[in-house]
Amino acid sequence: TNRPDLWSAEGIAREVQGRITNKKGLPKYSVGRSDVVVIVDRKNKNVRPRTVCAVVKKLKLNDKALSQLIQLQEKITGTFGRNRREVAMGVYDLDKIKSPIRFTTFGPRELKFVPLEFDKEMYLDEILEKHPKGKEYGHLLKDYGEYPVFIDSKNQVLSMPPIINSDYLGKVTEKTRNIFIECSGFDLKFLVPALNVVACALADRGGTVESVKVVYPDKNMVTPNLSPKKSLVDVGLIGKLSGLNIKPNEIVELLKEARYGAKIKRDFIEVMYP
Repeated sequence: TNRPDLWSAEGIAREVQGRITNKKGLPKYSVGRSDVVVIVDRKNKNVRPRTVCAVVKKLKLNDKALSQLIQLQEKITGTFGRNRREVAMGVYDLDKIKSPIRFTTFGPRELKFVPLEFDKEMYLDEILEKHPKGKEYGHLLKDYGEYPVFIDSKNQVLSMPPIINSDYLGKVTEKTRNIFIECSGFDLKFLVPALNVVACALADRGGTVESVKVVYPDKNMVTPNLSPKKSLVDVGLIGKLSGLNIKPNEIVELLKEARYGAKIKRDFIEVMYP
């Protein structure tokens, strides 16, 4: 499928509910507001300039839920995210982080931290040379003199995207209840849906989604925004393209089963999509 919202157990369950239960139509998600702020440095402009973030609280994670979260994260960043070039994603233990978080850059030998699954601090260039993920994705940073880093107000490193999380903040376990999610890259058209898909999957797991204020040098954003979008589809065009003679009310019912909002508007179907 080309729909990233179906690339997880939560996404499949959401779709199947529309077929076999009374949960039809567009799922509704509410977003509270957290006190987490992410400040994007001007220095990121030519390295990895964009990020969108979210907080999800009150999670109850078990081994299967963690496995799904990792699988979804890897699938989105690997395919939709073009092997982390367009979308790199990090998930962290929120309770260990001190806001505000800075998204900035450091030189190869200006900073060191313990990367995920390692037990000793390494400089940024050492991580690219020696860590398995550094070897795999280091080519994405090889042309830059400084490397992107998420770091909190206690100078604790969250990650060096798109390479690796820190072992302290970037390790989510079954004991983790509140998480912080960031997606980084170059274009919001990739980053926003990637963040929304993961946030909604965790909401389906019982988590409470809260927004994060992202402060850019020239503007502010609040993410995630889970408000649905709208499109008008010509009923005649549906018949022409599909070769099927489906009545408008049947089209509406099929769309609702597929978890879209839909209603008839004269010769059109108005579709609300996630």
